[in-house]
Amino acid sequence: MLSKNITNFKRILIVGDSGRGKSTLAVSLSKKLKIKYYSTDDFYWKIKFTIPNDKHVSIKNISKIYKQESWIVEGSTRSLIKEGIDKSDIIIHLVYPNLLSQFWYLFLRNLTRKNEKLINLLRLYRHLFYKRYKIGPQKDKVGLEEMLEPFKDKIVKLKSFGEINNFVDIL
Repeated sequence: MLSKNITNFKRILIVGDSGRGKSTLAVSLSKKLKIKYYSTDDFYWKIKFTIPNDKHVSIKNISKIYKQESWIVEGSTRSLIKEGIDKSDIIIHLVYPNLLSQFWYLFLRNLTRKNEKLINLLRLYRHLFYKRYKIGPQKDKVGLEEMLEPFKDKIVKLKSFGEINNFVDIL
């Protein structure tokens, strides 16, 4: 765990698995710390969860955020968090203990969202399975753990919703 208090940090990156609570944590931290938050989804998608933006345009646009004095960015798109990993004061890494629990939480989330269809959830499951086991189209891609390894001195890893809630409560 980091020796500094998180309230001293101005550039906070929240990364992790889909459905882990990155957005919820970003909103909570934003309110408590009075720092604007951004989701990589808003840069990645032209039409949310339907039509992606051009990758280079997305990277260029989020890069403007990383140049600001303070920000909270949450997301899991590697190309959009890459610059933030280096420029952040702290990285909060949210992890699922296993793929089955991740799939369960994503299923529950899917039930509450009107714009998400079951077919999209199944595609997300496939993507996450490939990503976790580095197979298929994810076979040769650098994983999040590999991207974070050089920055482990500024990472806080939270492995349960209880740990996430405790983290926010102690601020």
